[in-house]
Amino acid sequence: MDIPTSGYVYIATSEGLARSYVGVSASLLDMEWIAKYGVDNLVWFEGYPDIVLAHARADQLKDMSEDERRSLFLAGNPTQADLSPRIWGSDKEDA
Repeated sequence: MDIPTSGYVYIATSEGLARSYVGVSASLLDMEWIAKYGVDNLVWFEGYPDIVLAHARADQLKDMSEDERRSLFLAGNPTQADLSPRIWGSDKEDA
């Protein structure tokens, strides 16, 4: 039985991985605003059945160093591919 997802934790990065942003969202489809934080590539995310759990995980990630966060997302996304087109179903500029 699949448990519905009500919250996501994500890491978005700037080009060249100079900085990363950890955020929480109820939907990965409503994230066009991440560019205002100087990041524009969604490189990692996890879904949670409860938004409170998502916030708790985000707090853990925010306590990590940039290097620790980089290691986390590179383990699952070694090419640092922007995952947003896969979620939005199109190029993010078209979304």
